[in-house]
Amino acid sequence: MFIPEKRNFKFVIAAVLLLLLSGCGGGTPAAARPDNFRGVRWGTSLASLSGFCQIASEGDLSFYEKTNDPLLVDDVKVDQIIYGFHHGRFYTAMVYFPAIGFTRMKEILSRQLGEPVHPDNTPSKLVWDSSDVTVLLTLDNSNPDSARLSYLYKPEQLEVELKK
Repeated sequence: MFIPEKRNFKFVIAAVLLLLLSGCGGGTPAAARPDNFRGVRWGTSLASLSGFCQIASEGDLSFYEKTNDPLLVDDVKVDQIIYGFHHGRFYTAMVYFPAIGFTRMKEILSRQLGEPVHPDNTPSKLVWDSSDVTVLLTLDNSNPDSARLSYLYKPEQLEVELKK
């Protein structure tokens, strides 16, 4: 099982906050705004959910895997899916998968959310931004065989960043 180091959690959070603050442009069509991740609505209390096993925590943040969570996103096989909570409220999801699935994942997300923005003009970092949720698809620079899909619920994420 792959458990990202704490520094990776911080990197994802910092990268997405930078994108949020810099205004990635565009936006996701209203009908395509993701109001949940795999059936768990953003902001949901962890206490109201079942089947989650904690894998890491730091201060007010805690990270979980879901028991019996299918390791597939559409037809892309993934290595790990992590659900993040702040003060017990669901605010982020991170999906780790082999880099070979990057193009297919981009196609899936573009079909669901529209065309992405390329914040640094490279094909290895794609962003879909709506008023409440930012979706970030990246190839891992430190491990060229790995890719990550991250969802961040902005109201809770901004609270996390403001408390630092």
